[in-house]
Amino acid sequence: MIPSTRLYLNKGVRHRILAGHPWVFASEVDRVEGPAEDGDTVEIHSAKGEFLGSAIYNRRSQIVARRYSRERTALDARWIGLRLDDALAYRRSLQSGTAATAQRLVWSESDHLPGLVVDRYGDVLVLQTLTLAMARCEETITRLLVERTGVHVVLARNDAPVRQLEGLPLERRVLHGVYEAPTRACIAGIDYELDLWSGQKTGFYLDQAANYAAVAAYAPGRRVLDCFSNQGAFALGAQKAGAASCRAIDQSAEALHLAEATARKTGLEIEWVQGNVFDLLRHYEQKRETFDLIVLDPPSFTKTKNNKTSALRGYHELHLRALRLLTRGGILATFSCSHHVTAEDWVELLQRASSETGTILRLRQRLGQSPDHPVLVNVPETEYLRGYVLEKVDERPA
Repeated sequence: MIPSTRLYLNKGVRHRILAGHPWVFASEVDRVEGPAEDGDTVEIHSAKGEFLGSAIYNRRSQIVARRYSRERTALDARWIGLRLDDALAYRRSLQSGTAATAQRLVWSESDHLPGLVVDRYGDVLVLQTLTLAMARCEETITRLLVERTGVHVVLARNDAPVRQLEGLPLERRVLHGVYEAPTRACIAGIDYELDLWSGQKTGFYLDQAANYAAVAAYAPGRRVLDCFSNQGAFALGAQKAGAASCRAIDQSAEALHLAEATARKTGLEIEWVQGNVFDLLRHYEQKRETFDLIVLDPPSFTKTKNNKTSALRGYHELHLRALRLLTRGGILATFSCSHHVTAEDWVELLQRASSETGTILRLRQRLGQSPDHPVLVNVPETEYLRGYVLEKVDERPA
């Protein structure tokens, strides 16, 4: 049904939705007219009564309304099907040559399906419904996806803590077919055998897929250190590209076990080290070890603005230690995956680390999330992954 309940914005507040952003926070709401149950849809109106679009609604969430359309339209199978068609057509436009065997197919607000994430790994789809409205549509979404993709298995990896903010349980379920691991997928030229019940996000960090190959291009002949390696994608890509040696660090024994299995099957020799990256970098510095290419791909140190200052301190220490281990002429590939840490924050951090270590860093390349994780310019939160490839300039004496 087309939304009949009306949500009115309050006066005297600068509402981002007026500039194209899809979110309305609880603090922006003046009143709601009509029955409004959590998970329902509502019409959004300005304080003056102007219609601004149709949105999903949940008073439990800080983001009380998320616009899915600028028109008066129901969140039904017809509308969801149209949005899925658009999302799949966009992903097909990104492909060159053979179709990707691992790819994000739907990404929440970026595809006008707030709270829905769908990734494809070979013949398996993994979805996450992170909002109550999308969770209620899960059966319909699954049917529509199977019809459009022809896959035989659909899994729900609804174990992301953000679901709890919507009053949803954490769970993992088979929604269609029968799943048996491993799932084979080729990502950035490396063949993986994945257990999609394990691993981060939906089973792998697909948002870095384009960057694995980009960083590997700098690896030939270099001694590589991959920090926060997870399933080892940067290390594996670097070794395949011809690195002289490669060491990868992660705190998760499970992630390293999966990475080691991939290396063994692909015939790549990598030194896998389980431990705390900060402690190990300090240890390598004491031993006077050096590396020619260092990858820093840490997890987000902050999920909220309140923890931003302490997060930046952690990132700063990380870069100081890495730069002391990096040889002259060496390459540092560094990534930030929190939208609370801005591009300006990261550049300032790099400038400080460069100054305090007495080094000069030359920008070789800027990197971002893979194109199948599209960025909307009106929604800054959709751009969360930023990367820089930097060269530690060799200042030779005159």
